[in-house]
Amino acid sequence: MLPLNTLNDSIMKKDGEKMSKKSRNVTIIVIILVILGAFYVLKNVGENRNQLKIISGLVIEKNKTGSSHFITVETFGENENEIEKLVMKVENESQWKAIEKDDYYFMTYTVKDNSSLVLKEIEKNDTFKTIYESIVKEEPEEEEETEEEVREKFTAIFPSSDKLDISQLTLLDRENIDFNGDGKIETISMFTTAQRDENGEMMWDDGQKWFLLINDEDNEYVLFDDYVQLGMLEFWVFTSKDEYHIMTLQTGSAVLKLSDYTFDYEKGSFVKKDIFNPEFLNVIYNSTIK
Repeated sequence: MLPLNTLNDSIMKKDGEKMSKKSRNVTIIVIILVILGAFYVLKNVGENRNQLKIISGLVIEKNKTGSSHFITVETFGENENEIEKLVMKVENESQWKAIEKDDYYFMTYTVKDNSSLVLKEIEKNDTFKTIYESIVKEEPEEEEETEEEVREKFTAIFPSSDKLDISQLTLLDRENIDFNGDGKIETISMFTTAQRDENGEMMWDDGQKWFLLINDEDNEYVLFDDYVQLGMLEFWVFTSKDEYHIMTLQTGSAVLKLSDYTFDYEKGSFVKKDIFNPEFLNVIYNSTIK
């Protein structure tokens, strides 16, 4: 019989071996971000640090629109198993030119009142590159959904508990249609946070929030509520086989998303289905009619 201490050591060793490589990597990420975050906080003592945000990420795109420069960054979301994309405006052109696509960086940025992101400081981060690539390579070990399963993903949209305050929003379009076939007219409305000038012309920023609402006498359904960077939202209403459809197209420098909404009579909800939403998109050209 093994001594008690030896037996305990053996058990602890086996338990330690059960820790996945991915879990260890996540722990390393947290430690690194804490250390680097502390460094940047000390470095920016004279600034308003409450407005600064700090991330490490991979620059997957560089875009230029007129005199404005942007980068698209891929980083870890709130859940370390999820990857999210952030679009940042780079106000310093020399800084934008020095940034290399497909490279890893440590970044600080601020969030403006209109929710747009502005890059402040950036430097290469090879340590994050090693951890990021090792975790991403491990992802295929998890059970992947087939392309057919992804296409069949639906999102149910139920009536909102509180109606959206539209007093500070700009109405862009509105139409009255009986979507649910109850004999009563519903209203579909599209709003944005961008404002009009004294001549009624829209004052578009690099990005603004857009909203698409369905209202009847008692309920409000929020079909779209999102920030659109360097793009816009369009919608169409049509019938197919006597069923009403609402189709939306969200465009942007890194987005081209087509979604279809129908009404579920049994559940009393709209059902959203994303038809086209490619990943790692970089729009090269958009035709215009003058």
